[in-house]
Amino acid sequence: MTPAAAGENPGFREAADFLDGGVREGAYAAAVLLAARGDEVLFERSAGYARAASLFDIASLTKPLTAALFFVLSQEGHLSPDGVAAEVLSFTSADPRAREIRFAHLLSHTSGLPAWLPLYEKVAAAETTEGRRLSGTAEGHDRILAEVLSLPLSRGPGAGWEYSDLGYMLLGRAIEVAGFRSLDRLLASMVTGPLGMRETRYLPLAAIGECETGRLIPTGWSEVRRREKAGEVDDENAAAMGGVSGHAGLFSTAGDLFLFAREIVRARRGEGRVLSRSSAARMTTRVPQPPGCPRTLGFDTPTPPHSSLKGDSPGNTPRSSLKRDSPGKTPCSSLKGDSPRDTPRSQAGALAPPDAVGHLGYTGCSMWIDPDREATVILLTNRVVFGSDNRKLSALRPRIHDAVWKEIAG
Repeated sequence: MTPAAAGENPGFREAADFLDGGVREGAYAAAVLLAARGDEVLFERSAGYARAASLFDIASLTKPLTAALFFVLSQEGHLSPDGVAAEVLSFTSADPRAREIRFAHLLSHTSGLPAWLPLYEKVAAAETTEGRRLSGTAEGHDRILAEVLSLPLSRGPGAGWEYSDLGYMLLGRAIEVAGFRSLDRLLASMVTGPLGMRETRYLPLAAIGECETGRLIPTGWSEVRRREKAGEVDDENAAAMGGVSGHAGLFSTAGDLFLFAREIVRARRGEGRVLSRSSAARMTTRVPQPPGCPRTLGFDTPTPPHSSLKGDSPGNTPRSSLKRDSPGKTPCSSLKGDSPRDTPRSQAGALAPPDAVGHLGYTGCSMWIDPDREATVILLTNRVVFGSDNRKLSALRPRIHDAVWKEIAG
């Protein structure tokens, strides 16, 4: 069906064609695209075997929600972005600079922590040695966090930026310490519940009925777990941590993520349900240090055309080139991305407003918010179902975004 025949806004025909083309070209097997302005959804379309109500593993889109939860706790006086992480977390690193990390450094990926490590392998090795199951248990969770807390830094906090899953693992633990409950329960009670995000959760298999499992979008084969992944987190570190972490693990729908984006927009006007105006401002404003850092306290920002990248940022360099499930993962500093002749450098699209904020997820998901026009673009896909090396989405996604930005701009 054409967009018009399906009851869709015909102005988004180009975006719909690109979305459907992604299935034919093998960029993904399932996708949902949602575009909104203010409180109104202007366009929503599914492709492949997805439906509007499909639950996607949103991977690193977990991070902005973790950041939002951090700020809610900050508003209640339990944590502060400017607070020293070592006052809450028990660092064992021999590197004295680790005690200088502030929560703002973790939120903005400027802590100096490494980008990623296959920590699930250490848990697997311990299982072999000790002869008991650790992966996916509370003890496995704690062992991975203990490893992160023991790591040396690659640079001093605030001296540079490098997109880091490990930093958000520590944020998740700090939130649990400050909130006296598990991360999943805190998120449900303080963010997703109040915002009406009824479909957003960790560990969806434990919450939905057998007749609803068809809503779960699979993410492919796991060599580590030796099974297909559907309804269990794609990320191997998060899986070893029991599926609940600050860096990954959430499942959601496009409609639910729109409710979150709408909260960011409303809170910037001082009308948020859970976030204050000052919290939303910090979440949507680039950090001043280090110079040129594209991060906010929770989001990424688009890269201007022809700019030179200084670190790894999911809005700028396609995360699809990272083999998170492989010990031979490409270091972030060596990523080149796609050729500028083929795609815009920013995955947000060449037409993305420079003050937009957003995030990508490794599985093939993205969310971008234009605060001034109060516009939202959410694209959920399962590009990894064809293997973690499938990079076709990185060429297609900017075109989808540009088709949407063009229509929103009128």
